[in-house]
Amino acid sequence: MQRHLTLVFGALAGLAACGNGTPAEPDAANCVGDPRGEAFTAGMAKLGKDNRITFALMTAAPSPPSRGDNTWSVDLSQGGAPISGAAVTVKPFMPDHRHGTSIPTVVTPDPSVPGRYQLAPVNLWMPGIWEVTITATPAGGTTDIAVFSFCITS
Repeated sequence: MQRHLTLVFGALAGLAACGNGTPAEPDAANCVGDPRGEAFTAGMAKLGKDNRITFALMTAAPSPPSRGDNTWSVDLSQGGAPISGAAVTVKPFMPDHRHGTSIPTVVTPDPSVPGRYQLAPVNLWMPGIWEVTITATPAGGTTDIAVFSFCITS
């Protein structure tokens, strides 16, 4: 019986960690103005952490990114040349809650635009700061990553 109660209380404590915030955790639903959240603009670009690949977030539907399933298109380039045929992965993550999403993002190359990839769904399922890490490895090339961070409101 005591083990059962311990499991129940542990589960409740875990659920509370994703609630409305504690002194050690900012209120996830009130991240507006948090400097970690970037303002979305179509075409916003970042040079990867290893300065190899440019990641340009061309579109987001809905725009700006919001709670639930999102569809993004991302252009990858190196030295101004589009990168087609790259291995691309996407990892949405909430740093304040230390969790991601259980719904995987599928990456599909866009055959009509060299170097463009569609990402869907980018599942941002709850309010708060989300960091979406995009990792790209060109065929025969070296991996680079970029992180896009947005405040998702309720």
